[in-house]
Amino acid sequence: MVLEDIKSRYLEQRPFIALFLGVLYTFIGYGVAVFFFGENLSVAMLFLTTLLLVPTLVHLLADEEKREREAGTISFIKNHMDIAEVYLFLFIGVFVGYLILGFLLPASYESIFHFQTEYLTKQQGLSSELITSFLEGTFTPSVQHVAGVLSKNIPVALLFFILSVFYGAGAVFLVVLNASVFSSFIQFVVQNLSNRALDLVTILGFFSVHLIPEVSGFLLAAIAGGVVSRAMLHESWGSKGFSNVMKDSVLLLLVSITFIVIAAILEVYLTTWLFRVSF
Repeated sequence: MVLEDIKSRYLEQRPFIALFLGVLYTFIGYGVAVFFFGENLSVAMLFLTTLLLVPTLVHLLADEEKREREAGTISFIKNHMDIAEVYLFLFIGVFVGYLILGFLLPASYESIFHFQTEYLTKQQGLSSELITSFLEGTFTPSVQHVAGVLSKNIPVALLFFILSVFYGAGAVFLVVLNASVFSSFIQFVVQNLSNRALDLVTILGFFSVHLIPEVSGFLLAAIAGGVVSRAMLHESWGSKGFSNVMKDSVLLLLVSITFIVIAAILEVYLTTWLFRVSF
């Protein structure tokens, strides 16, 4: 059995192992990228880590589609808990793997996170000045701020869903990409506030308030799309099994959006307050 072809049943029964796999695959992706691509690591790491994850997730989605085909929306939470936990732990594992590489290999930071920092600074406008002005300026949370966050995050969730429909488990690339971007963002914030380890723990704690439900929403959208993709390939259109899968996936997507709405409220009203009173 090759490394990436971990048995899905074993992983579903012990989802915490997915965290270890996420870290391990990130390290392997880094090592292979260094060997073959030299200093051009950033995008190569993303694809190499994704390639390691895909075979395992193909098996997971196949099992999930089978359960949905047979049960539909019956025992909805129980049927989805295992795969949701695996996806979440994989995300956390990749996030932690990138975080460790960033802090242990500062000389390679620019090459590892080149694509991520370019995205954050040029497309999202992240800068030291922005962080400083946010902490020193005035900020009154409002529904408009929540709507602004949702206008960015809901399209991302829909993108997770749509790409998963077309690419199946291959859309895990978005999971790896977002984990690496979040890691890059956390390290950027830490570097601009303080390099103390205590501040890293504090910042991670503050961001986790809204990032956990936000990421959960993205991952549930990816699972819903991946299961639909399997059903379109392996079920007869219009059959009871296909109908069960579609109804279950729509419900899963609605739960995903609910998580993202909750995350936006927490981000605007709680995470921002925690930062402003602490730094």
